[in-house]
Amino acid sequence: MADALPTKINLTVVTRERKIIDTEVDEVVLPASDGEIGVLPGHTPLLTTLKIGQMHYRSGGVVHRMVLSWGFAEVLPDRVIVLADSGVLASEIDPAAAEAERIAAEKELLYLSSHDPNFNLAEARLEESIAMIDLKRHM
Repeated sequence: MADALPTKINLTVVTRERKIIDTEVDEVVLPASDGEIGVLPGHTPLLTTLKIGQMHYRSGGVVHRMVLSWGFAEVLPDRVIVLADSGVLASEIDPAAAEAERIAAEKELLYLSSHDPNFNLAEARLEESIAMIDLKRHM
């Protein structure tokens, strides 16, 4: 007899500073480099790179959101492990600070050439702040 498919996913999200999430969920949506990836229990194993964007996960009828910045995700049939450069839970986002960071990054980009080493850093800060603002706006 074939093994039964799992009914839950163990989700772990870790950054350099801390373990952000370690819980059982019903569904995970990741900001993969090539687009969003939806993961349900029993998903085919894969390894993917992550970009800056929103990750959401559903536990019961409740959807939780957070912003991830770069990293990797290992997807297995019964677990998802995310190793991210940084991660911010929705409850930790300060909309005013995110808006101030967006403005500062946009101003910095005005004065940088795309060949400047600081251009990519400012662009990443802009993307992250926009993801945070968008997450809070849609809550």
